[in-house]
Parts: sequence; C-alpha cells; structure tokens
Amino acid sequence: MNQYVDVDALWKVLVVGLAGGVGLVALFAVGMVGLAARTAPNAGSQARVAGLALAVVCFTIVVAGAALGLYVMLKK
Repeated sequence: MNQYVDVDALWKVLVVGLAGGVGLVALFAVGMVGLAARTAPNAGSQARVAGLALAVVCFTIVVAGAALGLYVMLKK
C-alpha cells in the first residue's frame, strides 16, 4: 500500500517482538508462581511437585528463548 512502509514486514516484527519480549517475561512470572506454590507452607506434596515441574518447564523455555535470541543477534 505505502511505498515507504512495508506493512507485512512490520506485522512480522511486531509479533516476534511481542512473543520474544512480553512472552518470555510472562513465562518467567509463571515460573516464579510455580516456585512460590512449591514453597507454600500449606501445600500438599502434589502441589509441590506440580509447582516445581511448572517452574522447570517455564524457566527452560525462557533460557532457550534467550539463547535463541543471542544466537540470532550474534550470528555472522
């Protein structure tokens, strides 16, 4: 449509930026909630295991996303 702005590329950048930026921060927050559920004094054993599993999965995805971002930025 516009000869100065490529709208298709702009949407792709917006979606990747939101997924990589806000998405990873939200997953980190969910992982912290999982750790908090694990250490709650009144939590049962199943809640502790589920909280730890949730935290491990979320933190693994966050670390993988950060590593992928660094790889893409530093790739020659």
